[in-house]
This record gives sequence, C-alpha cells and structure tokens, in this order.
Amino acid sequence: MVTWTIMLSAALASVTSIVALTGGAGAIARYAFLVPIVAGAARFGFGGGLVTAVAAVLLYALFVLPSIERQGFDRAAAEGLVTFVILLLGGTLTGSLTTRASRERQRYDAVVAIQRALADEDDLEAALLRVSDVLRALFAAHEVALTIRDGDRCVAGGSASIARHPATGSTLQDGTPRFVSDVGGESRPRRLVAVPVAAGREAIGVVAVTRYADFAPGERTALLTLGACIGLALENARLVRRQRRFAEELADKIARATERLAETDRAKSMFVATASHELRTPLTAVRGFSELLAHRRFPPAEVRRLASLIQHESERLVRLVDDLLDLSRLERGLAPPLRREPVDVRTVVESVLDTFSAAGAPHRFVVDCAPGVPAADVDPDALDRIVKNLVSNAIKYSPPGAIRIAVSAGDDVLMIEITDRGRGIPMEALPHVFDPYFRAPGAAATTRGAGIGLAVVKALVDAHGGAIVVESAPESGTRVRFTLPVSRVGDPAPSDAIQVWHHSWDAGSDPKFPSAASRVDRPLSP
Repeated sequence: MVTWTIMLSAALASVTSIVALTGGAGAIARYAFLVPIVAGAARFGFGGGLVTAVAAVLLYALFVLPSIERQGFDRAAAEGLVTFVILLLGGTLTGSLTTRASRERQRYDAVVAIQRALADEDDLEAALLRVSDVLRALFAAHEVALTIRDGDRCVAGGSASIARHPATGSTLQDGTPRFVSDVGGESRPRRLVAVPVAAGREAIGVVAVTRYADFAPGERTALLTLGACIGLALENARLVRRQRRFAEELADKIARATERLAETDRAKSMFVATASHELRTPLTAVRGFSELLAHRRFPPAEVRRLASLIQHESERLVRLVDDLLDLSRLERGLAPPLRREPVDVRTVVESVLDTFSAAGAPHRFVVDCAPGVPAADVDPDALDRIVKNLVSNAIKYSPPGAIRIAVSAGDDVLMIEITDRGRGIPMEALPHVFDPYFRAPGAAATTRGAGIGLAVVKALVDAHGGAIVVESAPESGTRVRFTLPVSRVGDPAPSDAIQVWHHSWDAGSDPKFPSAASRVDRPLSP
C-alpha cells in the first residue's frame, strides 16, 4: 500500500508539473490527472479513487483559482470547473465499479469454495462447517449457522445458538427470508439475516448470518443468491456421490461378471475334457463287449451278463446325451419339453433303484413312502432322469451305506427327499451347486462327473413348477429336497409305508436306518 501511495503521489506531482509548463488551467494536459485517479480507484476501490480525485482537484485548483482572480469567471474558468467535475466523477465512478467488481469476485470465489467444500467432504457436518467459514469471511459476520435437512434429520454447521433462533427455524419451515434488527443478548444490537437454502422450489435448509453492522440491500440479495447456490451445490454433490457409488458398483459388477465369465470359460474347458471322457467310457465298454459277443462263443448266462453290461453302459450314455441336450436348451433360455401325465412316484423310484442295484451299487436304498401319496402331474421320463441324477450323485459322493428316499404329500405338491451320509458340500459351494459346469472344490480330484447333472435337475423341476433345495454340511451328509405338482386325475398311489432294497444279502445293520438290516424284496406291511 505504501508503494502505491508513493507512486500515485509521484504521478500527481508529474502531471501538475506538466500542466504548469504547458499553459496552466487551460492546458490540455490537465486531463492527465485522470491517469493516477483511475489507477488509485482500480487499486484501492471507491475510497482510493475518491481520495486520489480530491488530491488531483486540489492540485489543479492551484491553476484555476488564480486565473479566476485575474480574469474573472470566463470561459477558461468554466472549463476548469468542468474539469473538477470530470476528475471527481472519474475517481468515484471508477472506484465504485472496482469495488463492485471486487465484491462480485469475492462472491464468485465464495461460490467456488462452497461447491468444493460440499463436493470434497463425504461428511455433511464437516462440509457445512467449511461453508460457514466461507460465509463468515465473505460477510465479515459475527456468527454463521447453516442447517440442512438430511432425510429425517437436520444437520447443522456453525453457531448452535443461531441455528436455534426462532427466525432460523421459521425460515427452515416456510422458506421465507427473515431479518431481525437485534437478536439480543448483548449491549450492542446484532442483526440477523436468515435465507432459505433451496433445491428447486423446496427449502431444504437455512443460512443465518449475524453481525453488528447493518446489512445493505445488496448484501441481503447476495446472501439470498448464495442460499440458492448452496442448495444447487448440495444437490450436485449428492448426484456426484451417487454417480460415484454407481460407478463403483458398476465396476464391481463388471469385475464379478468378468470373473464369472472366466470361471465359466474354465469350467467349459474342463467340461469338454470331462464330457469327452464320460462319453468315451461307455462307448469303449459297449464296443468291447460287442466285439466279444461278435467274435467269441459264450455260455447263455455269460451272454446275458455281457448284454446287461452293454445295456447299462448304453443307458448311461443316453442319460449323458440327454443331459447335454437339456443343458443346451437351458443356456438358450428354452424350457425342457415335457409330456405330463399322472405318474406314481414310488413306481419310478423303485425302477431307478432296481437299475442301480442291478448295476452293483455298494449302497442300501431305504424308501419311505407315506400312506395315500397321490400321483404326480409330471413327465415320467423327466422324473426318471431327476431321480437317477440325484441318486447317482448320492452314490458317487458317499461311502457304502444307506441312502434314504422319502416321499410325502403336502398342499397340492409331492415332496421327495434324497439323503446320503457322504462328506457333504462346503458352505461356500452351496449357492453354486445348480450352476452349469460347477463342481465343488475337491470333487473333481476324487469323483468323475461333468458338472451338469444338478443344473439339468433344477431345470426339469422348475419346468414342472416345482422347487428344489440342497441342505448339507461338511462330513454330515447331504439332503436334496424337491417338490412336484399333484395330479388332479387318477387314483392315489398305494399306501405301503416303507420299502427297502439291498444289493448285498448280509450288509449288517445301519445305525441311522435300523430298518435296513436285511434284504427285503417286497413292500413291508404298514
């Protein structure tokens, strides 16, 4: 400031010298006084411009007043007075414009600071404190309170006493600006202005500012405008945070989807290798036994045994091909084709278990069929495949022992449960057991399989309007429960309660299923 004062003084002195050397009051150089006047106004605002203009007028008066004394009020004197007015107007107008521009710049900087505070802070209360500091500096305020509705609560930043003032609460309720000439509590009167923070047509908060000096109309208008800017900045900050969260969630979903695609691709690669092996095994058996029958003579009993093996491997091959076809339909979003009719579930279960027993399965099968179980409205081939897949899984993933199949009736549905005593399924794998190509960790190393059986089972159950769930825990066995619709046509199934199959004549008693102690080839009496 001192430097500028010296520079302006030197400029005024220089102009005065030039005027003196070029003709005094009437010299055209008198307008050069405008240069230091404009410079002072631009640097110091209205006050600086006015002081510099007065100094210039006093210096120029040294030439005008002697001329009036010598020659009277002539044309040169009139021009001198006009010059006085021009110099004063130049200083005051330039100073006013500079002061106004400075205020607008401060308000613009305040708006930028408010937007940055609301955008940078995730904590709303901390952001409001930063905004309060900006407003306090801008209006030279004594206290500032900023209160914002955030859902069902109000968050306040700044002075708590001003936030609780009745005028602040009233503005928050109805969105009407209020002015209080004295908030009380001090010897000096302290003014308060409360303006709404608006988002659209709704008041979402209030800004209250107090100070000892009065608020000029322009300052009240500026505060009202800043309230609207704060509301807009809040909404923008919320949208930015929401967009950021959405982008993070989207990136996370994309990463998970990419990982799932990679896992699916790896699973498909494993599936191709496994399925090729699964197809090759029965084909090799069928081919080998067929060549034996074609080129060698065997006793009738041995021929029947080889034919039975060929039939078993052929059925296994057909099941695998059917599963592949159904999986292909499933991946294309097509439901499996069904031919629904009334079916006795117990008869289908018996047929499936007879097949596995004849194939030499090292397990005992216990069937618990409740009395009066009605027929199911299902496709018999689909039901056969469902039961075969589930029983096959129970055989593959459990040690020799009893496998229990329970059939019961509920409200318009039949419930079938298949329980084994195997090693169980890890908890983290349970949500994925019905995913195509999925195999539980460790299963691929110990048991053959393509990972499509349960996916096909679920698709067939869903196609019938049923539901299927798996309950399991490590080393505690697995229970698969599914439901099927009851047929409205036909008689109920026979009411035999329990049937038991053994592939071994002397398997010993089972502690979990005591009824499975000896071979029974007919239904037990209820």
